[in-house]
Amino acid sequence: MITGDPGSGKTTLAQQILYEELQRSRPCIIVTYDTFPSNILERMSQFGWDPRKYQLLNKLGIIDCYSATAGVTEGVVPQPFDLTNVSIHLTSVMETMGNHQVTIILDSLMPIFSEAEPKHAVSFIQSIAAKVKKVGGKMIATLSTGSVQPELFHKVESLVDGVVELRMVEEHQVLRRYLLVRKMDRRQIIPRLVRFDIRSGIGIQLQPPRFGFLRKRPNVGTMVGS
Repeated sequence: MITGDPGSGKTTLAQQILYEELQRSRPCIIVTYDTFPSNILERMSQFGWDPRKYQLLNKLGIIDCYSATAGVTEGVVPQPFDLTNVSIHLTSVMETMGNHQVTIILDSLMPIFSEAEPKHAVSFIQSIAAKVKKVGGKMIATLSTGSVQPELFHKVESLVDGVVELRMVEEHQVLRRYLLVRKMDRRQIIPRLVRFDIRSGIGIQLQPPRFGFLRKRPNVGTMVGS
């Protein structure tokens, strides 16, 4: 799970991980609750990534759980907060993509927890994680810090294999971004803040670049069971 302040880079990090999976010829699915699919494709293209190519190869699917809230009816999940329906739709898309080593991005959890009963939202996360684990894939979810009650936030944290926190810190009247790996299953970590920038045409770039997190992080943000 990737957590952090609004605007800290959660979606960018999730999409960067996803694009690396696409480059390994692994199928990927984005379940969007935060923006229109066209915005996702445009934003990824700004970093020099070419998601449309992978859509044509049937390696990238986008499940649109956002547009229905804006009154769009074509090509969308009509009841995005009927989580059983979303889960069934996701299973169908996974099957059309080969159902093997699928990476799923769930961006973001906040609307789900805002509109659904917490126990149903947690069950939904667990269900998707189980689907992903079964096919040898991974699931990455984003959640803004402070967007849900602390006890619910800690409940979600307890369900996941890894937690990466992004922070916005003001230093000398300049906002800087920092990354902290708070939890990573089956790995020994030394918690420390690492500064990063978001660069056009590149994506997230850690400072100093020699720090190997982004090169060795195939399981960053991986949900429990994935």
